[in-house]
Amino acid sequence: MKRVIGFVAIFLLVIIGYYVQPILFPRSSVNIPVQPTESSVSHQPLKHTVVESDGFANYIGGSLESFEAVYGLPNSVENSGFFFEIRTYSVESGILEVNIEENKITAIKVLGNQIDSGDFSFGKTIRKLASQYNLSADFSLDFDEEPVMLELSEDDMRHRPLIAFNNDSFAMVFFNGTSEKLIGTVYMDKETLLRFMPYKINSGNPLSSRMQESNLDWSMINQQRQQRTIQSVNAYRLLIDQPVYTNGNNEDSQRMIVAFLNQPQNYLSTARQEAWDIEQSAYIGNLHFELTEKELKELAEDQKTDFERALYYSPEIDPTFTLLYWLSQTHLTHLFDQADPGKLNIAFSQESVLILIQQPSTEDSQ
Repeated sequence: MKRVIGFVAIFLLVIIGYYVQPILFPRSSVNIPVQPTESSVSHQPLKHTVVESDGFANYIGGSLESFEAVYGLPNSVENSGFFFEIRTYSVESGILEVNIEENKITAIKVLGNQIDSGDFSFGKTIRKLASQYNLSADFSLDFDEEPVMLELSEDDMRHRPLIAFNNDSFAMVFFNGTSEKLIGTVYMDKETLLRFMPYKINSGNPLSSRMQESNLDWSMINQQRQQRTIQSVNAYRLLIDQPVYTNGNNEDSQRMIVAFLNQPQNYLSTARQEAWDIEQSAYIGNLHFELTEKELKELAEDQKTDFERALYYSPEIDPTFTLLYWLSQTHLTHLFDQADPGKLNIAFSQESVLILIQQPSTEDSQ
């Protein structure tokens, strides 16, 4: 028994000593310097590829005189209603237009197989273009000392790649949404790019379209834009060996666009009305609005008319640029690529356009 009591006593003394020693005799602390580390790494965006300016890109930002010394005087000069002037030049087939603002060339639009557009020739495939250029998906720009970052989607890269030149100009190259063959190119300065802007902006702000507030004759401007669109559509159809559309009297499209703009709530759901209100307050190129096929059919039925194909689109500030954009959209290419002859019926109301393609009447076919 004494041995047991002795063992327990010794065991308790060992336990007490083990736990009490750190308190009575604490270990001296040693300060080990810690090197500061970066908690996060900031990634600088990859710089987009810049190539040497060539061809029409050399005229961007320059004077009109230098361009017309080569291409002659324009066939027509029109006020866009959005602070720039559109000049159209004679070409054997296709379209050659120049946008002028404050006596400087801000954009050149080329659509045609007889126009020397260098590497951007009509009918070229995107695969061929990609073998010649290192196409960038991300663009980091500065405008008015503010950074703007653009991101091209996979669809943009396939149908609307963007090329930057070393003179601060750009080429937006358009490929047909179905055939994926090159249909046209728009050369432009940085401000025009940010106003037309069909791409996603990751940082910074796009520039809204600026409608002139002076006493313009919008009736005349709307009529000019209507004729410009008809001419551009038919020029494109000739290039793809399709019959041109006959001109409608535009009464059907005019009734429809007036009815919609006067009372959009009659044809839109609550959610669609909200989308419409946002677009109307923004006037930004990459925030556009289209009526759905169902909405167009209800609108046409209400106005007692019909159509084979139709489109309502806003904002539309440059007819030829917008046509190229439509043709590069897979869901819109069919509007103008169909082989069947038809009657083209177009109405404009400032930045809004409504297009009807209808069956030709008996009188039209005779």
